[in-house]
Amino acid sequence: MNEFLSKYCSPEWCEFVTFHSEKIKYKAGDIIFKTGDVTKGIYIIQDGKVKITTHSGHNNERIIRLVTKSDILGHRGFGGNWTYSISAIALEDAELMFIPLKVFNQTVRANPEFGFYMMMFFAEELRESERLASQLPVRNLVASVLFNNFKVFGLETGSETKLSFTLSRKDIANQAGTRYETVVRVLADLNKENIIKTEGKAIHILDITKLEQIKKGEE
Repeated sequence: MNEFLSKYCSPEWCEFVTFHSEKIKYKAGDIIFKTGDVTKGIYIIQDGKVKITTHSGHNNERIIRLVTKSDILGHRGFGGNWTYSISAIALEDAELMFIPLKVFNQTVRANPEFGFYMMMFFAEELRESERLASQLPVRNLVASVLFNNFKVFGLETGSETKLSFTLSRKDIANQAGTRYETVVRVLADLNKENIIKTEGKAIHILDITKLEQIKKGEE
């Protein structure tokens, strides 16, 4: 039984969804769906890490969300012309549960707790998207990306500070809406302040409280 579904749906409905769903495996770098694809359903991550991207001017990729085990993706294809307005790309080998649109709709209608969760989920995602699109100083935006990286992917097993998966500097710049060189400078500043520690491509979070304060502009 899917761990995520069991939180919000009755056992009978969990069995119903599982029976009508499909488990699909992807390799790192595989496109799960892309902008313009017809919406056929939603996905729940069983294992692995995925980035959700959109394209801004000059076809530049912009990361708008990171997702991992038990997270939902594909919901941005709901409504309108029923096509995905974003793309989803595997950051590492991943396994996803694909739930056809008709089955998902039936499940939401029959399970009020699931419907309430989805409503709050949409609200929180919209709030975070608006915040990242605001005119905050780049230091705050980079801190926000690092904090979200930590919240979504957590720390490496056996380490108290090292991120389990560190976004590339290019991906950090994409999500923060800034340049690669600017990210390198901000990371160097945070490193000097002992908020993070860079170790090659890896990043250690030394002071998560301070990082969150910078994210919120409260430093």
